Amino acid sequence: MGSYWDAYTDLGATFLENLQGLTTLKIYRVDADRHEAMNREAETFRQATMRLLRMQLNSVTVMDVFAYGGAAVGIVMALWQFSLGQAPFFAAFAVIFLAAEFFIPLRTLGSFFHTAMNGMAAADKMFAILDAPEPKRGSRVIEADRISFACRGVGYSYDGERTVLSDVDFDAAAGSFTGIVGESGSGKSTLAGILSGRNAGFAGSVEVGGVPIQEASRASLASTVTVVPFSSYLFKGSVRSNLLLADPQASDEELWEALRRCRAEGFVEQAGGLDAAIAEEGGNLSGGQRQRLALARALLRDTPAYVFDEATSNVDADSERAIVEVVHELARTKTVVVISHRLAAVAGADRIYVLEDGRVAEAGTHGELLEHGGPYARLWSRQAELERFSAAVEAAGSEEELPEASPAVSGGSARAAAEPARCPDCPAHGRRGEEPAPVEPTRRSHLSVMLRLVGLVRPLAPWMALAVVLGVLGFGAAIFLTVFGVYALVDLAGFPQTVGYGAALALVAVCGVARGPLRYGEQLCNHYLAFKLLALVRDRVFAALRRLAPAKLEGRDKGDLVSLVTGDIELLEVFYAHTLSPAIIAFVVSAGMTAFVATISPALGLLALASYLLVGVAVPYASSKASGMGGRELREGLGGMNAFVLDSLRGLRETLQFGRAAERSRELDERMDELARAEARLKGRGALAMSLTNGLVLALDVAMVLASGTLCLSGAIAPDGALVATAALMSSFGPVIAVANLGSTLQQTLASGGRVLELLDERPQTEEVDDGVDLGTFSGAAVRRVDFSYGGHPVLDDVSLHIEPGSVVHLAGRSGSGKSTLCKLLMRFWDATRGVVEVSGTDVRRANTASLRETQGYMTQETHLFAGTIGENILLAKPSASPEELAEACRKAALSGLIERLPRGLDTPVGELGETLSGGERQRIGLARVFLHDAPFVLLDEPTSNLDSLNEAAVLRALSEGRGDKTVVLVSHRASTAAIADVEYTVDRGRLG
Repeated sequence: MGSYWDAYTDLGATFLENLQGLTTLKIYRVDADRHEAMNREAETFRQATMRLLRMQLNSVTVMDVFAYGGAAVGIVMALWQFSLGQAPFFAAFAVIFLAAEFFIPLRTLGSFFHTAMNGMAAADKMFAILDAPEPKRGSRVIEADRISFACRGVGYSYDGERTVLSDVDFDAAAGSFTGIVGESGSGKSTLAGILSGRNAGFAGSVEVGGVPIQEASRASLASTVTVVPFSSYLFKGSVRSNLLLADPQASDEELWEALRRCRAEGFVEQAGGLDAAIAEEGGNLSGGQRQRLALARALLRDTPAYVFDEATSNVDADSERAIVEVVHELARTKTVVVISHRLAAVAGADRIYVLEDGRVAEAGTHGELLEHGGPYARLWSRQAELERFSAAVEAAGSEEELPEASPAVSGGSARAAAEPARCPDCPAHGRRGEEPAPVEPTRRSHLSVMLRLVGLVRPLAPWMALAVVLGVLGFGAAIFLTVFGVYALVDLAGFPQTVGYGAALALVAVCGVARGPLRYGEQLCNHYLAFKLLALVRDRVFAALRRLAPAKLEGRDKGDLVSLVTGDIELLEVFYAHTLSPAIIAFVVSAGMTAFVATISPALGLLALASYLLVGVAVPYASSKASGMGGRELREGLGGMNAFVLDSLRGLRETLQFGRAAERSRELDERMDELARAEARLKGRGALAMSLTNGLVLALDVAMVLASGTLCLSGAIAPDGALVATAALMSSFGPVIAVANLGSTLQQTLASGGRVLELLDERPQTEEVDDGVDLGTFSGAAVRRVDFSYGGHPVLDDVSLHIEPGSVVHLAGRSGSGKSTLCKLLMRFWDATRGVVEVSGTDVRRANTASLRETQGYMTQETHLFAGTIGENILLAKPSASPEELAEACRKAALSGLIERLPRGLDTPVGELGETLSGGERQRIGLARVFLHDAPFVLLDEPTSNLDSLNEAAVLRALSEGRGDKTVVLVSHRASTAAIADVEYTVDRGRLG
């Protein structure tokens, strides 16, 4: 059972990881490989499920052999007693009729074996979490109004192998402004995590406000220190709900003031104000917008101490200056620690600590450190060189004679402008298309869902046929166990039968023994078919997600999609294993029994037919109507719950920091209660339907007794025929009851099927092309009079630009102005609402997708790392790369030094989402992928935002080395990074100006 649940949880975890990194997988065209790997994992899960099923079926079969074998023995004993005159006729008849019923509790117990094992295995997983050792938490309150930090001999390691910090001494006096600088990966963010209490298990001592951090209570620490990391999490909700996380009592005026201080009020107003929607992880915002919103939230917290960890890495220059001013303003009354690769941001600090390889290399004021000429001076000198280079390029560009720009195109600085090139194959002004907006899925009727699900069975029709045959024979054995017993009884009573006493006894024994194995075979075939189809559905679902990514998946709740690929698809097993063939079996058995009873009396045959239709058709139909949309509400509620839980786990750091764990837990309880009420309503209707079914069956039994008795008294049928007909009907309701009792479970199943089919039928924003044009040698790119909107919100307006081969083009502009969107249009993640996007003179809509991906390399703002090693993550870009190619890519990305320092080098695990690496290290892995991919047209979105000046210089040098062979589109707020560009375009409110 443990292996089954391990396979199940592994499947969900793999799906989530691939879903989160699907954009990266598509960029490097390895999504198909991951798809195949997921199919293999799904097959492993299917095999584990079948092993567990066989174990359950073995127990159920043993129960059936005992139950029906015991019933056969009881019938034989009753007949023997009757033949000896030791039991009256009606006593013997009662024993024969009730023999199979006597073992129902035992058979029911066997059917719960699987449920019990599932529950125990799930409980083991939960208890493992509940029993995990918790870090010791103190209870002391940090009471100082002015907070100081003191670290002595601090060391830290994430995995016990790689030492991140070693023997660090650090002091930040109360009310001081302290800077921490150093190369990316030197341990700065780790130290910030220790100061906030997030990174426990460190060596040495740390005091906050004079209190050892291990002795401070979590609540006190959270109300004392606020950390603003470079990757702050935004929850699904609204701007207001995310800001109120820091201060639930804040007024709207206070919220707007915090936004204004962080230069975030503009984009919030444009988005719709404080109630503007925020997607999971802030997926509908740019990196700079997310960062500014997170900073505004931190300011509302108003704690005595702040730790800013690269809080301005993704924001534009104006916003950065405003945020630095806010930090300096805070430093007048608070204790402020600033971690930054931009040394100018800490030049005014009271004291600056320089970390190098996890140690404090030097400390002092800005002037003292420059005079000392150590690591800080080298960083400062390198940054100054980059800035002088940027200024020189800017000055040189201003002296050049610039070509006259067309009205639609102009350089953002006085550096360069470009005339849009003519495209003979594409219209200069494309037809206005529909704006990409979310489309409400078409809700399907239960009948249409069932028909679509049935259509998937065709490849496995022989297994379905075999299941039906075995099922009919199995139910026939169960029914005729009683019927043959009645034949033997009436034969002994003096009513000669076609099936005599001896033959009937033999057939009773055969039915008693055969029922268990036949049931085993039916269930094995049904579940083999079901789990094969579930694997097929999972395959199609991931294929659909590959088609939809990335455009149609932005803003979609990942937890809901995980719920779909696990819970919803698993629930389809009810349809394939417990509905489809059982319904056919019920039809065949009912038709056969109707014909059998009709041979005794046509009138009783009509009564039998009416009985089967009432129980097997009318009751399920009425139950479905009564349940309404209850199944759909429950499945969507479960999907929403999974999304909420995933959102909560991803944002756990922020929840704890702002002291909102109790509120989040309370919201979870409220959602659980709402879900429980929805389930209770659905289960209640199902229980009512089951009760009505049982009552109806009893009423129909009585009707058969009365009808057969009346016909017998009237002489229409003989007494033996009346008894056989009555026994036949009473013992044959099993198949139709099985269908009728599916009730609420079937409602949920059809709702799950509807959700799956809606995803499978959803049309992608851009269809992949495989019968178009191969691009060949890269000869430039162009954007012609392009408009673009997200869901009706204009982002780009009449944008045109031309990118010459071998050039470096810089896209400048404020955060959220449309720069990243322009890159995504060039990658054809979206199609323009109007206008034309070209690569190598070909409209990207006509270019073969594989050829386009070979031509392009793209590094997104957020580098996604997969579970595995550093080497595996880089090789994602080119799995067939040689060790020499891999080493060269690492060199260009300034990653070689880090790899050499790591005990396991490229084999070092990165952890979930790269959690064991710094932001700069993750960014350099992303750059290494781009260099290894070695495409002629490269788009880099904030490639150096988390890098120090030394590593930035190394990366820019590598990019400059490729000048001529590579064409680079560069999005960056750093002037030093932008300085290598030949041409600059400024995007302002969706226009080039």
